[in-house]
Amino acid sequence: MHLPPPEPAELQGLPLDPRGPSTLLAALCTPAGEAEPWLTTGPATALRIWSRAELHAQARRWRRALVGVGVRPGDRVALWLPNDERFVAAFFGAHLAGAAAVPLSWPVSLVDGARKVDALRPLFDVAAVSAVVTDAMFDTAALGAAAGAPVLTEPAASGAGGDVDPAAEAVALVQFTSGSLGRPRGAEITQRALTTCVRSMVQAMSLGPADRGVSWLPLFHDMGLVGGLLCPLWAGFPLHLMTPGEFLLHPERWVRRFAEVGGTVAAAPDFAWRLASRRVRSVGGSLSAWRIGLDGAEPVHRGTLDGFQARFAPDGLPAGVVRPAYGLAENTLAVAIYDPARPAEDHVGHLRRVPSCGAPVPGVEVRVTGEGGVVGVGEEGAIEVRSGSLMRGYFRDEAETAAALVGGWLRTGDLGVVSGGQLYVTGRAKELLIQNGSKFHPYDLERAAADAVDAAMAGAAAFSVPGEEGERLVLAVEVPPAFDGDPVRRVRAAVLDALGVRLDVVLPVAPGSLPRTTSGKVRRRDAAVALAEHVHG
Repeated sequence: MHLPPPEPAELQGLPLDPRGPSTLLAALCTPAGEAEPWLTTGPATALRIWSRAELHAQARRWRRALVGVGVRPGDRVALWLPNDERFVAAFFGAHLAGAAAVPLSWPVSLVDGARKVDALRPLFDVAAVSAVVTDAMFDTAALGAAAGAPVLTEPAASGAGGDVDPAAEAVALVQFTSGSLGRPRGAEITQRALTTCVRSMVQAMSLGPADRGVSWLPLFHDMGLVGGLLCPLWAGFPLHLMTPGEFLLHPERWVRRFAEVGGTVAAAPDFAWRLASRRVRSVGGSLSAWRIGLDGAEPVHRGTLDGFQARFAPDGLPAGVVRPAYGLAENTLAVAIYDPARPAEDHVGHLRRVPSCGAPVPGVEVRVTGEGGVVGVGEEGAIEVRSGSLMRGYFRDEAETAAALVGGWLRTGDLGVVSGGQLYVTGRAKELLIQNGSKFHPYDLERAAADAVDAAMAGAAAFSVPGEEGERLVLAVEVPPAFDGDPVRRVRAAVLDALGVRLDVVLPVAPGSLPRTTSGKVRRRDAAVALAEHVHG
């Protein structure tokens, strides 16, 4: 008896709708409604409201300033600015000059500015920028020396030259990825790829002028820039922009702003939804207008989705608002978004329930592969993506580009399963931990440890180090000052109970001491190096 071959683990999104603005600059400059309020920035006590026409005028002033210091089409302009209208205007100012924007991580704390400037050197070494736009609070001479380029802190009131209309294949953005590898990698995103991704997300979520966005996500990160800023611009709905620091210190302000303005759309990492559900005591209004909350940028946990829903349902939050999403900078952003109208069971693997990330967004194809090619439905393998929003490559890194882009497909480095027409992201291929022949994803251990000591922002790092009798499994966890008890015993018990894993070493550390990427993800390899003496001590 010959059994039929298994169904291949391949998915294809809907066709992309061609309607809408032709470019992002066209979306900014659309005559209809350009004088109406679009972007609101600043704290609630000092709100600043901007129309698209006002931001376009500011962008032209930045274009004049950039051209005045020698920026030419095809150059790169570093943006080291906070989450406000200055970043938005300078971003489009670079585009009007024909240059690619290079967003850099803006610090939550402005203490020790010299050290923060010095931390940018590896990025400058890779990006080779022609100018830096920043705030005057920093030492511009030191910043200019680090970048090897002129530094601008104010736009120009006048200047020669006209606006550039960038070609579709011109690089619009060099987005540094937030992986845990040492050398920074800048994904080159063309104008065509950027507009294709935004168009795809707007279509996938049926975004339109009736929506209202509230975002605290950093604009230097792809989720904040593409999803938080450019999607509202493209779809024509107003955006209330907060800062990451305001959310981290006062998460209730984010939720309250939703209630105040009738917010409908947001996106945030998993830790943020969890933090809000734990820390927000009062909403001060109804959340009944909220219809989409994307949970992505890090592993999505069923407990987070259910916890947020349970906490805010009494405040009018509709069911199914917070939904998993999957994306990465190398695809500009979105790959798949869960649709509650197509409910799916969680996938259970490696002792963990994995919520569905849904079907690919329009214009995107996904497949899961193994050593022999595309695996069957239900089998775990490597996630690969093909779309019109793929990066052109890593800037000036042919070897990494060749390894990531093969035959038109992007090798994401993530593991996943296709089942029921939906994608489940199960982990990272290079970060699996092995104990006694069993494989575990580090964040499963980290989540159990963080929960055990109430580290709401998932401040934990799991890694293995060589020992005399083989690999030793180590878990470092940031213990809040208010925690009462023995953190080592609590973490060991929690991980053993949740996953059946016996930890060799548990290292309690102070909050904020684990090394992180610009988007807040823990750098496990760097943590292993930094804590080596404590592991072997």
